[in-house]
Amino acid sequence: MKRAGADVEALYRKHAPGAFRRARCILRSDADAHEVVHDLYVWLLERPEQYAEHADLTGYMYKAVTHACLNRLRNQRTRSRLLQEESALSRLGPAATASLQPEESAALLSELARMPDTLASVAIYYYVDGMTHDEIALLLDCSPRHVGSLVARLQGWSLRECTS
Repeated sequence: MKRAGADVEALYRKHAPGAFRRARCILRSDADAHEVVHDLYVWLLERPEQYAEHADLTGYMYKAVTHACLNRLRNQRTRSRLLQEESALSRLGPAATASLQPEESAALLSELARMPDTLASVAIYYYVDGMTHDEIALLLDCSPRHVGSLVARLQGWSLRECTS
């Protein structure tokens, strides 16, 4: 276990600052971002086999932080607070979230909390990060065409939610 601890410590030194920036970008809160990164590294310390087989640790950490943030958004307390906001997702275009107002940011997080995991991940990668379909396909290990279908589903998400 000592070796695994040393590996996680090296992983932490190399990737924690980027993981924190990623978490803060998604969660819009330093405190929540610190908690997510801390929990992620504790989890990795307890289960070193989870990252040992991945050659691209930067990509693995990117996905792990995104997933952990999305899970946090699904937290019941956060969800109930965010669901009171109106939907902003339908008004957003790729990479348009850099200049979001706080209420728009809360509305976007509300939408993400209600989406299935894959769809929420694509929303983050496409709308927040401004990634191309090819880049998203590499992260999700699927085809760019499938990513296009998921983006099309995203564009109709708010309309379906409002009418259901």
